[in-house]
Amino acid sequence: MAHQVGKPGFLARVYMSGSLRGARRIFIVLLAAVLSPAAQALDFADCVKAALQQNPAMLEAHAESAEAKGAVSAARGHLLPKLTASFSASQSNNALTVFGMKLSQRRATFNSFGANQFDPNLGAAGLDIAPGNLDHPSGYHNFGTKLQLDIPIWNGGAIRGGIDQATAMLRAAQNGDRAAQQKLIFALLQAYDGVVAAQSAIEVAEKAQQAAAAYVKTSRQLLARGVIVKSDLLSAEVHQEEAQLALRHARDQKANALENLAVLIGRAQTEGLEVGAPVMPAFPEGTLEQLQAEALADNAGIQALREQLKAARARAGVTVARAAYLPHVNAMANQEWNGTGIGNGAPSYTVGGEVSWAALDFSRGGQVDSARAKVQLQLAKLQQAEDHLRVQLGQAWRAAHEASARVKSRELAVRQAEEAQRLLRLRYENGVETLTGLLRGQAELDRIRAELVQARYDEAVERAALWLALGKLELAHIVAVTGASVPQEGATG
Repeated sequence: MAHQVGKPGFLARVYMSGSLRGARRIFIVLLAAVLSPAAQALDFADCVKAALQQNPAMLEAHAESAEAKGAVSAARGHLLPKLTASFSASQSNNALTVFGMKLSQRRATFNSFGANQFDPNLGAAGLDIAPGNLDHPSGYHNFGTKLQLDIPIWNGGAIRGGIDQATAMLRAAQNGDRAAQQKLIFALLQAYDGVVAAQSAIEVAEKAQQAAAAYVKTSRQLLARGVIVKSDLLSAEVHQEEAQLALRHARDQKANALENLAVLIGRAQTEGLEVGAPVMPAFPEGTLEQLQAEALADNAGIQALREQLKAARARAGVTVARAAYLPHVNAMANQEWNGTGIGNGAPSYTVGGEVSWAALDFSRGGQVDSARAKVQLQLAKLQQAEDHLRVQLGQAWRAAHEASARVKSRELAVRQAEEAQRLLRLRYENGVETLTGLLRGQAELDRIRAELVQARYDEAVERAALWLALGKLELAHIVAVTGASVPQEGATG
């Protein structure tokens, strides 16, 4: 249906006439609401789901696990027989090759040896005649079809060592995948609660701006009554400008936080992106010593290093290199068809076994020594990682407790500062307090409110860091906390 152009609607008429107070603002707000895309609020679980599906770090970890699975399949395949089918076609006038072709085709005759050139009348001298059919054959061709079955029996443990190595590397990759997932959840929590904290900072800045505007208004009234001087009003106006600048900075911080979150969840842009309720990891139960023991047992990074140590023992020499000192036993069987054309081949078969043993090989000792050195190197890495994990966990445990205590302290400080500022404002309106003291109190209240926002963000991050060190940072340990990241307001500052 074509759009009808006629008389303006009710809101448009109100906007153009200006008959009602605030009509223009209402019209603009409604028009923006219609034209702008609806904001998409994502909770933390939605962000984790999106990131796990398309974040490059997770895609890389999944690819490494898939590669390790392929290596296990390849290693196990070496234990099984291998069947090879081949087809060949050849043409040659090489004496040995032609004779071999005829034998394979079961077409050799006495004339193939030059029997038709032998003259019995020459006696013993006839034996020195060179047979032309044998020494100088014309071009001859062969079509060959072959099926060969190779059966590994015993290779000094090299194959079993390769399987153990591949299996250990698969477990290492799987633990690495789990560690990468937990690191991604940690980064997501930082970004997600960073957006929430930025929004809370905007609310704090807006309240500071409202308070600054109220101070300017009050100062003008007091100046008109002769209670204060012109410089006091100028100070209030300067404070208002600073509050507006702080609000702009808070909005920029939110835009930066949204861009960081959008990258993690694979969104191309931040338009229409909003987050839901803030999240807070629970505090793990147990003493520091108990948590350290759990971390050494469950941390995915430590588990990955342990599996790499097993792989080093299984592969690079200790098992595989020692296999060079042991005998190798293998069997084979093949079936061939050779003929002058396709479909007329003469069948033949070969069945055999082989036992080989390298009695003297001076390179084997170096290979074993190199393998043992790699095991020691991997063991040193594991011990170093375990020691680092103990220290890291202790630091995270203490930092998480400190962050929780800081939140309680800042909540109490906000309530005290709000009440103090309320009294300062009453004193100022009655001409008892100076504007300098009022602005100093407001600045202190704004600072403490901002510190509370930061303290709540730090508490969530430090708790998540503790779970990450434990190797148990999972979505189940992170719960939404409605309103926890917004400073509770008492009296208006």
